[in-house]
Amino acid sequence: MAAYEFIKDYKNNAEYRLSFNRLAKKTFGIDFEGWYQEGFWGDNYICYSYLKDNEVIANVSLSTMELILDGKKQKAIQIGTVMTDPDYRRQGLAYQLMQRIFEDYDQTYELYFLAADEEAVPLYRKCGFEPTDENQYAVDLAGYQLIEEPLEPIAVPKEKLLEVKRLSMPLSNVLSASGDEHVLMFYYTLGFKNSIYRPQQDVYTIFEIEGDKLNLYDILSPNKVDIEELIQQITPKSVKTVICHFTPDQPIKNLSASIDPSGGWMIRTAFGKCFPKLARFPRISQT
Repeated sequence: MAAYEFIKDYKNNAEYRLSFNRLAKKTFGIDFEGWYQEGFWGDNYICYSYLKDNEVIANVSLSTMELILDGKKQKAIQIGTVMTDPDYRRQGLAYQLMQRIFEDYDQTYELYFLAADEEAVPLYRKCGFEPTDENQYAVDLAGYQLIEEPLEPIAVPKEKLLEVKRLSMPLSNVLSASGDEHVLMFYYTLGFKNSIYRPQQDVYTIFEIEGDKLNLYDILSPNKVDIEELIQQITPKSVKTVICHFTPDQPIKNLSASIDPSGGWMIRTAFGKCFPKLARFPRISQT
């Protein structure tokens, strides 16, 4: 490998952060700068990168968080924003950055996970990750009493949303995340702030309607929410199906589950820690 400079955890270095952002926009079309300027890029999202001529040419990021696996808490690291500039690919840079992360965190974290696209699977297998299947959960709305007109989204200030998130019950006791406020606020800055609804006094939901489908991403409340009841409060009659982008942990009328071939989740662990079988990791917690 050519001699490249290694850097990490440099979010407050404007030159390096903006270079990272340029590569992220070039690779994924994603802009991180608004997230940083809003104050949401905290200490639990860390970049490991290589530089060439003071430009970030390769990166692997990690997010520390706590998972809830079948009701039990588990420290975990989610890997994301794995990218290499096209001019520097096939040099093993992502693999080397991953090894640096393992060297720093293997003593304190037993579970790593990531969402892989198909062409990156060989790299992640080489790093010790193994694929795990997940379900897609859909609710057929036949027999549901739905609302006549769509709800209007509400404006929720960022400080209020953070407070609501921190006080909320887990989205699912089967599989969900906590300590992932930074991820929620990343989606907030990308536009999900315009998809927040408040069907009950103490319930906030994040969803989007596409044609005859409602994509339900998050339910924020200090109390356990009856999802059947919630669906009837947020879904207009034009919608035929609700897609739950998480694992429901309660009985729901007309709920079906099928393996999602596009899931792409992979897990690395030395102690048998794993996602519950076929559980769906919340989309709103995915980096």
